Amino acid sequence: MTRRATVAGFTLFEVLIAAGLLAMMGIILYAAMTVTMNGIRDAARMQERYHTARVALGRMQRELASAYLSKHQGENRTTKTVFLGKNNRLVFTYMGHRRISKDAKESDQGVVEYVLERGASSEGGRLVRREKVVIDDRPERDGRREVLADGVRKVVFAYYDIDKEAWVNDWKVEIDNALEEEKKKSATATSIAAATGNAALGNAAVAAATQGAAAQNNHGPDDQWLPARVKILLVLAGEEQDIEFETQARIRLQEPLQFNAKLVPAGIAGAMNPYSPFGASPGLLPGAAAGMPGTTGGVKAR
Repeated sequence: MTRRATVAGFTLFEVLIAAGLLAMMGIILYAAMTVTMNGIRDAARMQERYHTARVALGRMQRELASAYLSKHQGENRTTKTVFLGKNNRLVFTYMGHRRISKDAKESDQGVVEYVLERGASSEGGRLVRREKVVIDDRPERDGRREVLADGVRKVVFAYYDIDKEAWVNDWKVEIDNALEEEKKKSATATSIAAATGNAALGNAAVAAATQGAAAQNNHGPDDQWLPARVKILLVLAGEEQDIEFETQARIRLQEPLQFNAKLVPAGIAGAMNPYSPFGASPGLLPGAAAGMPGTTGGVKAR
């Protein structure tokens, strides 16, 4: 009599249970991996947003610190320095251009514009930077354009007025008649020197009159000054809500560049009215300078 050996095995029901458990574990693992990957992607996007804002604001801050105005101009009035600030657009001349091409006919001066271009998508617009490497009489035209930041909801500029001690939304300064102003000052100084025989007195009278007139005005756009600071608000589109970034740029050269120069020609200074009693004194001039703006009864260097 032989004994048949029995072989242990799985029933169909047990196989189905094992397959169900394996599928359930796979689903749980897939969900966990999906959440992890989405978190990594969101963190990368957020980091990219912060990096974009940091680079854009840092560049604008550096370039605004180099903004300047100048009252020096050629005979043909071919240059025009400006600071045209709106709450959503800014055009200014600056001394921060970097020449990257060998033998390029460029200097460290140029014109920069920041403006927001609206886009058709819901991701926001583009913050565009325009740079013109040659300063001419049309600073608001031409130049090379590049995108500083994508997905921009809003960019807002504000300008600090040191006299009002408040932020303003507009700041407009254009210097394109500097040559005519210098000619008028030179003519006034020459007339004073002709009456007194003292060139130093003519130059001092015009300088004091200019300073006196400037002291009566505010250090604002009407007096051809730059704002003390510029505040920049940049809003970028986020995953769930927009992200706001803000910084301030300090402008170091608030007054226009105007190097001291002799307004009275050297060949004329000593040839006019050598017997004038004012010839040896560069102090007060009660008569000739009394009619100049910003003076009362005479001119004295400040």
